[in-house]
Amino acid sequence: MTPSAVDAVYAALKEDIISGKRKPGENLRIDRMSRAYGVGPTPLRETLQRLTAEDLVIARGGRGFQVAPLTVDEFVDLNIARTAIELAALRLSIEHGNEDWEGRIVATGYILQKWDTQMLAGASDEVDRWEKANAEFHAALLSGCPSIWLLRTQQRLASKCERYRRVAVTSAGVRYNKDVAREHRQLHDAVLRRDAEESCKLLAVHYQRTVDAFRSLAEHRKQEATSQS
Repeated sequence: MTPSAVDAVYAALKEDIISGKRKPGENLRIDRMSRAYGVGPTPLRETLQRLTAEDLVIARGGRGFQVAPLTVDEFVDLNIARTAIELAALRLSIEHGNEDWEGRIVATGYILQKWDTQMLAGASDEVDRWEKANAEFHAALLSGCPSIWLLRTQQRLASKCERYRRVAVTSAGVRYNKDVAREHRQLHDAVLRRDAEESCKLLAVHYQRTVDAFRSLAEHRKQEATSQS
């Protein structure tokens, strides 16, 4: 296969893991995965090794590969790192952002508000499209940051956090979605006012809310499993 074809398989499998199509803990058998993605064993193993380096897949020695689990401890740790990186990037973005940056925030904020409203009204269960709008809004907030390395690190952490957020969005209920929609509006307005302190405070609270929602869900599932055993 050409390098571009291998990259395409890598991108497809990574997206399936992040989106939840490949479930946490799922065994990724080489023969079955080769058929599913239309590649031979060698490029597939290369892809799985790359995803192992990104902590999205676990190598199980001679027993193959497995989708990495979702755990509260990992999400807490990821959120600490992501928040620290994004607060630094957001401050720089507010300091250096120009009119084009403001325009991106307004445009992506408008689209996200529409999807937030539909999710709240129960008019849409298209989590993929909401996720896209959410990611584009948050990327717009940071797009005025001049540090390439901050943004590269942010993107890697954000993609790992997406696995957890998708679970929270689909399982936490209307109250969580209502709080998230309100925080998006507040964050949009504070950033456009170039109020760095308020913007950073809002962003930190916004991300912590998803951690709390995931923790509550994990505890509920643990209680259910205990009661059924």
